[in-house]
Amino acid sequence: MKRISILALSAALLALTACSDSDDAKPEAEAPAAAPTQQAPAQQSAAPAGHQLSPAQQQALDEAKDMPKQGTVLELLHAAGYTYMKIDVGSDEPLWIAATMMRAQPNDKVQWSDAAVMHNYTSKSLHRTFDKILFVSSASIVN
Repeated sequence: MKRISILALSAALLALTACSDSDDAKPEAEAPAAAPTQQAPAQQSAAPAGHQLSPAQQQALDEAKDMPKQGTVLELLHAAGYTYMKIDVGSDEPLWIAATMMRAQPNDKVQWSDAAVMHNYTSKSLHRTFDKILFVSSASIVN
């Protein structure tokens, strides 16, 4: 089951990476003021047997391992089959996550598993760039 989740997350990450707009291709007037955040080097492989993750994919998975796995919904956006949630995780900065479409409301407590971090991700359907967002393989409301 874990291999299937990681394979699905890797495929989604690869598809999102291939489909997202690059800030390098944008004119200077449209580029964000802040420089892209550097990511930590990869530490271990989470690829299913016979599948090799790219360094960027491995880095995205590794960075997410030490991040919170639950919090309280502050804001919701639905687009292109995903639910984007701004989550209060108890730190100074809220965290954005994207999960397959789900029913949630502000103040719901949610938890998630198997995530990959993306920096400066542009959602074409939302016309919005997220400085940092976690793409999660599954999320659920905690009672």
